[in-house]
Amino acid sequence: MSFNSVVFIFGFLPAALLGYYVLALTRLHVLRLPFLIVATLAFYARGSAHFLPLLFGSVAFNYVCGLLITRLPQPWSRLALWVGVSANVAALLWFKYANFLVDSLSAAFGLDVELGRIALPLAISFYTFQQIAHLVDLSRGRIEQPRIVDYFAFILFFPQLLAGPISLSREMIPQLRERPVARRVLGNILAGLMIFGIGLFKKTVIADSFALWTGPMFDAAAKGETPSFLAAWGGVLAYTNQVYFDFSGYSDMAIGVARMFGILLPLNFHSPLRAHSIADLWRRWHITLGRFVQSYIYQPLAVPLTRLAANMRLGKGGTLAVATLIPSFVSMVIIGAWHGASWTFVVFGAMHGSFMVINEIWNFVMKARRKKKAKGEKGAAAPKREIPWGIPLTFLCFALAIVPFRSADLPTTGRIFSAMAGASGASPWEQWPVLTPLGAWGLFPLIALGIAIIWALPNTQQIMTRVTPVLEWARWQKIGVAPVRVEWRPAAVPTLIAGAVLMLGIIFVARGSTQFVYFAF
Repeated sequence: MSFNSVVFIFGFLPAALLGYYVLALTRLHVLRLPFLIVATLAFYARGSAHFLPLLFGSVAFNYVCGLLITRLPQPWSRLALWVGVSANVAALLWFKYANFLVDSLSAAFGLDVELGRIALPLAISFYTFQQIAHLVDLSRGRIEQPRIVDYFAFILFFPQLLAGPISLSREMIPQLRERPVARRVLGNILAGLMIFGIGLFKKTVIADSFALWTGPMFDAAAKGETPSFLAAWGGVLAYTNQVYFDFSGYSDMAIGVARMFGILLPLNFHSPLRAHSIADLWRRWHITLGRFVQSYIYQPLAVPLTRLAANMRLGKGGTLAVATLIPSFVSMVIIGAWHGASWTFVVFGAMHGSFMVINEIWNFVMKARRKKKAKGEKGAAAPKREIPWGIPLTFLCFALAIVPFRSADLPTTGRIFSAMAGASGASPWEQWPVLTPLGAWGLFPLIALGIAIIWALPNTQQIMTRVTPVLEWARWQKIGVAPVRVEWRPAAVPTLIAGAVLMLGIIFVARGSTQFVYFAF
């Protein structure tokens, strides 16, 4: 079931809210978390009922592993952690990557090995990462083993289940345990509706409008056609806007739905295309995925490599290469491969890894220059300044890397890059595979409008800053401040405007809406 569906908006969500608060605000409040669990299973079953046993079994298995980690002495506790993490990774590799690995090896070595097509369970990447993080945090003593109902409610909390954010048990379970207060219910529902409405507008009005151009162009390239120079750039910039507003819209809708239940989710998307560098972009795009990779992949790689560089006395440049550049590149390739079992996603990750390496080298060189200049002038080193062309350069790098991300295969990626380089030899709109009401040239004004919204207007959390929209908002609210400031407050006119935005989003659902991009992962 998708957030941008009539069934969810007018059926499931109102019923879930009503049932939850009828229980939570009465003597039956002990049943509110079991109710949420059952509601989530019904929500999941709507789109993937045959994988319900896998989902439920995964949660039960990981809860048992958590019990063993906290109750067994060493080294058995360590073994329980190893078994739990290995089982999670094995399940993810099997369902998500088995076909890809077998097909790639068969093609490479000329083997005639074939697996039946393995269907990808809905949301497996997200609930697997959440549970790995929970087991590791238990083993490190950061958290205590929760009650079984709290743990099941944490993993099976439908606003975050299908596409994140990848939340941590230590930030979610305390909120789920706390019984709602009656006087805050209407305020939470109103704030959640405002956030949900803005997200729905981004998805159905903006992202799905760009999809009218992007789908036909990429599909035609996948069939062997080479688009013209303008068609290729138009399609790529349109898809950059589409995926931005699609994921931004989903993140808002997840935050808004959770807020209606009185739960604050972690921030997952914070105007990343206003970032001055690719490193800053990845701190603000899919924030919770980046946090997971930083804590559970990058640091475990970087720490031993730092020790190795120190033991080998590699110097500053060598230490940078071994302890920073290598784990940064590997982490980005893993992030790319996490998005899907295809060489296109590996290329996507490798491109961002290369950008990250260049970014780190640039920072290293500029820091050394500032220190040298300060030493010559016998003063303190000048503070780091953002380069004025950092934002458009970061945007361009992201747009280039989005080509393999969206392409069906590597030959499609090659054809589109070739066209973007002007090698197609076609007339400006030759082979442009779509006719929209605005005509082919109508795309570029829309692209300009999308970029203007991205760069100039506040994001949803900044608009809703008065109601503390996400966890740790105080840490984020002064980052990426927009040139235009707009803040919602609980008054008649702002609420009416927000209501109109919500209604527009609902109206555009009737036009037809695409699946959220991140539902595929």
